[in-house]
Amino acid sequence: MLFKEITETEFKTFSKEWPDNNFWQTTNMAHMRERRGCTTSYVGIMDNDKLIAASMLSFVPVFSSYTFCQILRGPLLDYSNLDLFTFFHENLVQFCKKKKCLYFHMDPYLMYKERDIHGDIVEGGIDNSPIFDHIMSLGYTHEGFTRGIDNDREPRWIYTIDTENITKEELLKKMERKAMRSVQHVQKYNIQVHEIDGDHLKVYEDIIRDTSSRRGFEFRSDDYYKNVYECFHDDGYAQFLYADMDMNDYIKSLEIDLKKNQDIVDQSAKRLEQQESPKIRRKMDLANERIQGINKKIDHAHEIIKEDGEKIILTAGLFFTYGQEVLCLMSGVYEKYMQFCSPYALHWHMLKHCIDNGFKRYNLYGISGIFDESAPDYGVYLFKKGFNGNVIELMGDFEYVVDSKMYNVYQTLRKIKHTIKK
Repeated sequence: MLFKEITETEFKTFSKEWPDNNFWQTTNMAHMRERRGCTTSYVGIMDNDKLIAASMLSFVPVFSSYTFCQILRGPLLDYSNLDLFTFFHENLVQFCKKKKCLYFHMDPYLMYKERDIHGDIVEGGIDNSPIFDHIMSLGYTHEGFTRGIDNDREPRWIYTIDTENITKEELLKKMERKAMRSVQHVQKYNIQVHEIDGDHLKVYEDIIRDTSSRRGFEFRSDDYYKNVYECFHDDGYAQFLYADMDMNDYIKSLEIDLKKNQDIVDQSAKRLEQQESPKIRRKMDLANERIQGINKKIDHAHEIIKEDGEKIILTAGLFFTYGQEVLCLMSGVYEKYMQFCSPYALHWHMLKHCIDNGFKRYNLYGISGIFDESAPDYGVYLFKKGFNGNVIELMGDFEYVVDSKMYNVYQTLRKIKHTIKK
């Protein structure tokens, strides 16, 4: 086997064909990292003139001429081949030394232990502990089997939905009742999904800014989303989508429901004139309750038209389409329009896209890994759980020190800087 630096073209071809690829390990991500001041390299392992492993490396300046290396959701290799990983590791260390790299960080896109939908370990399920143990035996440190939300790290827990060998109708029936009814509601009220072009990213940014202030996560700079669009969109790997609703269409739909319930009341009243029936009386009372609720919705819809116009934007999301999955990296919704359940419109749109185009899974991405009401994202977890998918526990974050002497100097300087800031 031969470890070597490879060309961008070689890596691009390999990453597209690798079965467990991801959008972080792409030339597109390398270009985006370069825009943010990093330098990038591509390395691989050749065996009998065939590329069998590869990775995009992102070098981040730290101090003086020193860097640290990020192996974003990589490397791309067969982790079960422990000798192959050892060979990659040993050669990577030497490569990083030549780059004046203090340490490297990796967070493999690899399951640790199989979990059920409640987060419990599946007895007899997938267990990649031997891979974890082997990585640790090479001298890595591990940041722990963390739970919770860390805005400085990619999530260790994610939530996915299988979209292979299933029809749209079967997928809808698999959902929990609340999720299924919400999908039916957004279809009934004709909530439409549209793509956002590069000149109108503000539509997405405004919604994410509104959501971040409500949920307490950090809003990325506007340049970040512009860079994502420019680096990924033209290759078909990223889409910014939004959903909107025509309030006049919504009112018409409500008026149809209103007439149906009024007909029930009228017919029930006639029958009660002829003969008293508790069953018919109850049916009429329920219809009257629905009429009151529908009238409130119609009044509210007219208020929205007065304040915001006839067509309103409800929700938006950023989606990556690469390899075997479609991944929703970030989505948000205007709080004042949450009653319309519009995120279901976005996700149902992309779930159908997965099925129509042969993707294996739809990735709703990060959850905290805390599965009770103490979780900071418990509502988000329940929302994702409604799609009846899979909880995935990833391996986590590893760090390997390449130059221990200068690494200690760097850590000392960081502590001094942090103390001064206080």
